[in-house]
Amino acid sequence: MTIPGTNEDSMHQSGARHVTGRVGIDELLSLIPLLFVLALFLGYFAVLLAYGQSLFRFPFDYDQGEGFELYDAIRLARGQSIYLDNAAFPFYSSNYPPVYRLILVPLIWLFGPHLWVGRVVAFAMTLITGVFIYMAARRQMRRADASDRQFSVVRIIGVVVPLIAALAFFAANYVYEIAPLARAHMPMVMFAFAGIYLLDRAFDPPSGERVVDYSPHSRRYVMAGITFLIVAGFTKLQAVDALAAGFLFLLLRKPRWFLIALAASAAVSLLAVVLLNAATGGNFWLNVVLANVNEYDIQRTWFYYGQWFQLQGVLIVCSAAYVVWDAARAIRARSFNEITAWSLYFLSGSAMGMLTGKWGAGPTYLIAAIAASCICTVGLVRRTADLLAEKASARGETNRQNARFAANVMAILCAGVFVWQAALNIHLPTSGRLLGKVADVIGVAGRSSYPPYPYYDSIGYTQLGHLLDPADIQNGWDLVQIARSVNGPVWSEEAMLTLNAGKDVVTNPTQLLNLSKNDMLDTTKMIAMIRQKAFGAAIFRAQFYPQDVMIAFGQNYHWVRAVHMNGFDYQVLYPNGK
Repeated sequence: MTIPGTNEDSMHQSGARHVTGRVGIDELLSLIPLLFVLALFLGYFAVLLAYGQSLFRFPFDYDQGEGFELYDAIRLARGQSIYLDNAAFPFYSSNYPPVYRLILVPLIWLFGPHLWVGRVVAFAMTLITGVFIYMAARRQMRRADASDRQFSVVRIIGVVVPLIAALAFFAANYVYEIAPLARAHMPMVMFAFAGIYLLDRAFDPPSGERVVDYSPHSRRYVMAGITFLIVAGFTKLQAVDALAAGFLFLLLRKPRWFLIALAASAAVSLLAVVLLNAATGGNFWLNVVLANVNEYDIQRTWFYYGQWFQLQGVLIVCSAAYVVWDAARAIRARSFNEITAWSLYFLSGSAMGMLTGKWGAGPTYLIAAIAASCICTVGLVRRTADLLAEKASARGETNRQNARFAANVMAILCAGVFVWQAALNIHLPTSGRLLGKVADVIGVAGRSSYPPYPYYDSIGYTQLGHLLDPADIQNGWDLVQIARSVNGPVWSEEAMLTLNAGKDVVTNPTQLLNLSKNDMLDTTKMIAMIRQKAFGAAIFRAQFYPQDVMIAFGQNYHWVRAVHMNGFDYQVLYPNGK
């Protein structure tokens, strides 16, 4: 028998720590499935890098809105407003808040008005989101139990599982498709996720102990978190899901701080909106808020929810279980402190999917829910392993045996969950020496989600995600030459064609269509200019313009040729008589 407090007892504890720190063959074998899943997601990440590299070299709009977002930044870099009167030439206005554009301004001063600048920034912010996911998942893995810190397999799992969670975010089809695009959505997600993460840190220290006496350290985290959430809202309005989750979490944890933060945030946001609206003659509110109240189709909403479940079903089910677990803990403890920020963010992000039925919206509205689901899934696996380890402890197992058991459960559960998720997210080019063989092995060789490009995506038909053909770049420069060769402004449905031709952008097509659908657009001046044949050429892709504008072009311009680029036929029109 060892007497507590004696030297023999100290030697016994030291020896136990030494044994606990060892990694046995059985523990190493438990890591093999986890490392296999890590390799799968690293493969997805490599495909994402190849996709991004391809887009960085493509100087034209891959997605229709990219050039307009860059043009907003160009105007700001010139000291010009981006919220204009759409009824007056150049019939242009931005329809998003300004933060992403402002971030691009100093880079445009440094490197020039190139589309790759916007793409690199958005891609970098996507990667930063992955870093936050890793850190948040790491916090889910930590426990107050000192034996975990001494057991080396748990340490390894504590790094590998969060890394898989971050890579699973990058592997999600929706994230992959828009990550390298010069769009504001991924920067918005990054700011929003950072805000939720900081709020989580304010109230849930890594030790797992609930905060009772809130320190200045906690207050600083709350202030930083709320600041990030406000910045997210002024990057894109879809950050409302993060704002709702963040403020609700603050209300549940510290009502007085919630009231202070809500009042301060409302005052700052209201002041910013009033100043922007006053400086733009009311055009900020018209173009950013009112113009985005579009027609709604509930069938589109159900379609996108179904597609989301088809692509992310494993993480969705795990996250739903995590939310239910949170609710059960809160009921049992009779305390809202058991509700985590990630449960709230997953719920609010999932609810954001209701807006996917709005005209001009899409499944990217669900990306925030995907990010939150990565954290909820890790949390669920961690809790399950802890629960099973506690039952083993009740049977008289030693600390070392419990730690080993929990580690094995973690490895097996995570491997099973994430390998299943990886199987749902298949997307890759199906040509090339390496990827062609991979496509053949998994049975998607010769299948295309966007013919004729050799690219397969489990989402089905998609205009995003494929690598570009060299002919696309050449044909893009042919369109630029057309725009450059005519006199006067060019009415182009895509901004990069005129920007690369050295001309300013005329119109923001979907914005004009939105305003027209809401009876908020006077087309008198633009139709008058069309009838006067003031535009040297018109270049259409999808013809997302008000109907009366398209009729005016049909009456005063004639078709000259079509140029094929990136899967679309761009229609070139010249004025009648020329």
